[in-house]
Amino acid sequence: MNKSYLLDLLLYDAEKNEHQYQVQTDTTTELRQVLLADLQNLGGEKATPPDPLPSVPSEAIPLLRDHFRDNVTLISRVLNHLFPNQYLFYRVSELEEEIFLAFDYFSSYVPAFEFSFSRVGRTGFDRYLELNAALLEVFTTLYPEPENPQARIAWFLYEGLGRLFTEKSDYKRYWIMATREENFADLDANDDLNWSARKEMQPGDLVFIYRTAPRGAITDVLEVRDEPVFEPWTSWKGFWVDLQRVCRIEDITFADLRSDHVLKDWNVVRKKMFGVIVEPVAHSVYNRLLEMIPERTRDLHGLEFEPTADVGPSGQFVSEADFEDQVIEPLLKRWGLDYQRQYRSHFRFGRQDLPGLVDFLVRDGRGPITLFENKVRILNDKDLKEAADQGKSYALMLGLPTFVVASPEGLWIYSLDRNRASLEMRTSLDELEERDEEVRNTLLKLRVP
Repeated sequence: MNKSYLLDLLLYDAEKNEHQYQVQTDTTTELRQVLLADLQNLGGEKATPPDPLPSVPSEAIPLLRDHFRDNVTLISRVLNHLFPNQYLFYRVSELEEEIFLAFDYFSSYVPAFEFSFSRVGRTGFDRYLELNAALLEVFTTLYPEPENPQARIAWFLYEGLGRLFTEKSDYKRYWIMATREENFADLDANDDLNWSARKEMQPGDLVFIYRTAPRGAITDVLEVRDEPVFEPWTSWKGFWVDLQRVCRIEDITFADLRSDHVLKDWNVVRKKMFGVIVEPVAHSVYNRLLEMIPERTRDLHGLEFEPTADVGPSGQFVSEADFEDQVIEPLLKRWGLDYQRQYRSHFRFGRQDLPGLVDFLVRDGRGPITLFENKVRILNDKDLKEAADQGKSYALMLGLPTFVVASPEGLWIYSLDRNRASLEMRTSLDELEERDEEVRNTLLKLRVP
């Protein structure tokens, strides 16, 4: 898609929806209470502003940096409250990677979006100042009339750029949410709920509700109805989602979970549900939970088992990132190879310059060797072809002689001769320990001399 057209769409969307992100800014006593509430939502009960607050930025900035220890979220909230025309509130969030990928994508069209950093970070106050200046420059040029551009820019950042580059799964995902006793009545009274969420949630995902003490059981299955919405001024991680009840189920108690031969090793059971708010559920765990629900209930509500392969740790990872953490990174470290995870690169398709993220770019002292294209599951030839096509396109763009497709079901090593990919080796993860050196040597032999 043409960059200028896409950017126009995002700007129009921000203009149309900015009312959903309105925030009060002023220094009156009443609005100081709003500020205090926001700070405590964002940083906890101890997050209070200095008193008195300076009336000019040159005095406010050093005081706030010291008071909040360079915490960008809290400092920027106070600065926006005091000087709304000069400083934006910027919530450091899980969307930073996506936002800066989008900046990178649009930088050739909007030079102000070219930054020397790939995120602001929790304490990156100097980077925040650079981002703040760039955004105000762009938006005051485009929209000279708004006195306070905060809401429009916030929507553009989080619901525009953030949503544009949030990676979507090509498979259904499952989640567990824990809720305390004070929410039980609301949960019982309503089939439609708005609940805390994760950015990776997608419509159609299923959610198991675990009610903490005194119930201590999984009691309901809900379905994600829409994309999660990010609310920068709220607590938790800022994401909320609409849910609809699929069914109530007979209690699956914590004692049931702890005594089950599969579920006793589930991470949320091992930590006794402590700290669980919203957690992803691996397909193998989901299937086992489904086995504990009566068949009649499953059939009535269309609860179907997820396919897994009878090989290796198929179905045992909650995401590609989880698989990479537990398998790919340890593998590359064992081989003594350097790597760059989520390697950012530009790829040229026709006239379009598109940013891309390579899962792992692998090197040694002589330079690049290969790349890894990782998937949470590969169950058939169609899955493998799609993964291999993606890996091949990245390898061609980067001039690499090989690429590796990896999933819990195995590793596939391909060589490249111009545009032709040839499968050189395939091994399951069960066999990998025995074939470890063979696999490593195959990759090294296939590199460009």
